[in-house]
Amino acid sequence: MNYKIRISEVNKEDSKAKAYATVVFGDSLVVRNIAIVEKKDGQGMFVSMPSQRTSEVDEYNNPVYKDIVNPITSEFQQEFSGAILEAYEQKKAGTLDKDGFVVGDDEGAPEFTVSVTPYEREGSNIRGLASIYLEDSFVINSVSIVNGRNGEFVSMPAYKASTKAKAGESLYRDIVYPITKEFREQLHGELLNVYHEKKERQVNEAKENVATKDKSKQEARENLPFR
Repeated sequence: MNYKIRISEVNKEDSKAKAYATVVFGDSLVVRNIAIVEKKDGQGMFVSMPSQRTSEVDEYNNPVYKDIVNPITSEFQQEFSGAILEAYEQKKAGTLDKDGFVVGDDEGAPEFTVSVTPYEREGSNIRGLASIYLEDSFVINSVSIVNGRNGEFVSMPAYKASTKAKAGESLYRDIVYPITKEFREQLHGELLNVYHEKKERQVNEAKENVATKDKSKQEARENLPFR
């Protein structure tokens, strides 16, 4: 898989994260906020994927966090983390190319598949939860199908920024997003198509279940002994 890594160093001595990586897959899809963190013993660095807090807690009542993006296979995990750490070392040494650290030489957007689960909860405008799989090597979670004024649309993973808008409203910044119109239309179109297919299947199955129950009730009444 072809991707490019850019590094932004953190200029705070007390920060656990020493830098953040931005990865561009196939010049089509951006993944931001991948942290390069110093180990507790100070002996080296490790790569930490962007995550979000869940409603779950562990055995010590601490909040549980779930990765928003992560490599799927151990092979790609090693390659991906290794490439990010190498890019970081080059950035520190001043040898990182201005275009970033490039891995692979394939051209074009990455191949992908999607998984969508229709979802409805009272008071929520979320209609589906989805994941995107890049070439069976990298997964993007926390993608939502949202019901808006003009119908459903795709909402990519984002985080709440520390700054606010002029009107005092909270600002959210995307963690993952397409950077070309063509790939955005392709990706969002596939997500919405799969959502509508799954939703239609759910509706049809619900109708079939109701029809089956009605038929069973009718047969039960017909089989009652005559009095």
